[in-house]
Amino acid sequence: MNFLCLLLVFVCIKTSCQWCRSTVGVTTCGNEILKKNTPLKIADYKRLLEFERGYLEEIPSGTFKLLPRVNILVVSNNNVKKLEEGSFDGLPQLEKLSLYGNQLQGVQSGAFRNLRNLKSLDLGLNKISQVEADAFADLPSLEELNLSFNNLQDVPADVNKIRSLRTLKLNNNKLSFIAADAFHKLNNLQLLDLGDNAISRITSGSFGGLGNLRELNLKSNYLSGLNVQDVLSDLRSLSVIHLSINSFNCPTLSSIINAFEAKGVSVAKGFSKSKDTVNGIGCKRI
Repeated sequence: MNFLCLLLVFVCIKTSCQWCRSTVGVTTCGNEILKKNTPLKIADYKRLLEFERGYLEEIPSGTFKLLPRVNILVVSNNNVKKLEEGSFDGLPQLEKLSLYGNQLQGVQSGAFRNLRNLKSLDLGLNKISQVEADAFADLPSLEELNLSFNNLQDVPADVNKIRSLRTLKLNNNKLSFIAADAFHKLNNLQLLDLGDNAISRITSGSFGGLGNLRELNLKSNYLSGLNVQDVLSDLRSLSVIHLSINSFNCPTLSSIINAFEAKGVSVAKGFSKSKDTVNGIGCKRI
């Protein structure tokens, strides 16, 4: 390690000390408790700020208001249970925020307020079951949203307020049904991942508004049928669809694959060990 490039910064917060160290490209902080009304003060902090894996449980409002140059904030694999209004105030240049692998049960309105330059938000591997109205209302630049590995039973209505969104990951949740127009305002979306849920049917208009979507993942669900004409009437730009590990019988699956490929849409090849497959995708023999 080049010790000339290593700066140790000790930030005392009331009765405890929050240690942070900075190298050439990143400032890494420990996991002591962040206190309310006591913003972090870090001399010579870097644009990438991360908290070590550990037991950080909360992010009080105003914690980062003295760190306006932070561009990437990583608070992954900790124990954050709840955000509050203004948790990320004071970060006007923030472009990437990761809260992956915490204990969040919901997304509060105002938690991400004023993050107008944020492009990527990772909320994967939490326990999120609800998203409050206007939770994503103030994110005009957001392009990537990861809500995978959570407890969502419905597509959050608030995602439609993120008009700039290009990638949306909802895989590994508890979705069983996609309502008509669930994504009706996401005209810029290019990748939608709905894999590893419990979706048993897709209704007419489920993908309304997704005229620019290029890739759709529906693998590992409970689909036994799919109206290709309905899907493609909404997904006019679709080029790849994933359908493996569902409940199709073999003739139905073959018909679906042929219908997609006739319209120039590639059905991703599966890798099933079943003796009954179509395009490598396991299916039920009639």
